[in-house]
Amino acid sequence: MPEKATRRGGKQANDVSDMALSIFDKVREIKRGNPAIARNIDSQEGEIRLRLEEIRKQIGKLDQHDRDLVTILVINGLHRTADEVLIDR
Repeated sequence: MPEKATRRGGKQANDVSDMALSIFDKVREIKRGNPAIARNIDSQEGEIRLRLEEIRKQIGKLDQHDRDLVTILVINGLHRTADEVLIDR
């Protein structure tokens, strides 16, 4: 008899959690197999984080209403840029 899902998702939630853990394990395995590349990516991610902090500080100088709108536009732009650079090439 199939396992009954609970109110919080039950089996489905477990399946998603298992899938996420499997993906993280695979990424960890890839990084271990390519340590120099993994370090370089981590370093570049750190640089991106620093630049985002600088952008956040500048956005923080705006009025609250403007800040919210500009934040949304910046996030949208970052997603678009990431897609163009990492996926659409």
